[in-house]
Amino acid sequence: MRRVVVVCEGQTEEAFISRVLYPAFVGLGLQLHGITVETSPGHKGGAMRYDRLRPALRNALANGRVVAVTMLVDLYKLAPDFPGYATAMAQSDLAAKLAALQSALHADLVAHCRCDPARFIPHVQPHEFEALLFSDVETLAAVENSWSAALADLNRARNAVPTPEHINDGPATKPSARLELLLRSPGYRKLRHGPIAAERMGLAKIEAQCPHFAAWLQKLRAL
Repeated sequence: MRRVVVVCEGQTEEAFISRVLYPAFVGLGLQLHGITVETSPGHKGGAMRYDRLRPALRNALANGRVVAVTMLVDLYKLAPDFPGYATAMAQSDLAAKLAALQSALHADLVAHCRCDPARFIPHVQPHEFEALLFSDVETLAAVENSWSAALADLNRARNAVPTPEHINDGPATKPSARLELLLRSPGYRKLRHGPIAAERMGLAKIEAQCPHFAAWLQKLRAL
């Protein structure tokens, strides 16, 4: 069994890795293990800075028993200390922005760690983990009985953009803000509801709707 470390920025992402990605990849001979980074001293979760992420990636790559290291961090509120940040953010096309950002990130980390380039697979998720949950709003709305009242609004939010990954990075319009506004009694709780909804949807539905996420999983499967 080959071990892959996924460095992530929050407990929700770590739960998603253990509950959804791990079972899907273990049959391929890959064990995906999530590690949450401290985004500020003593705190985990929140906006990610590169000066916090890079040591975690470096330490994971230093483990010779790990076949590859990857990451799951949000594009939303990504700190400007990331390699290539200014150039990437100047791109108007989402795919071009992500490609520029991940390319610069890969080059910087490989040079810093002097590792085999194939062992590091960068991934920045647009614009938040919660974007993935818009892949199947019917399943999302069924997680709690009261959420069915929000189905029409969830559908409108999804149908207004080409893919769930285009749901944008405004403070009031980012994916998690939309869910917190629409899903009430009980309200949407990131750590509780996010992994449950993704688990019920299944990776096939999410990948069909989210091309950037799907491309990342294809790189992992190629290991």
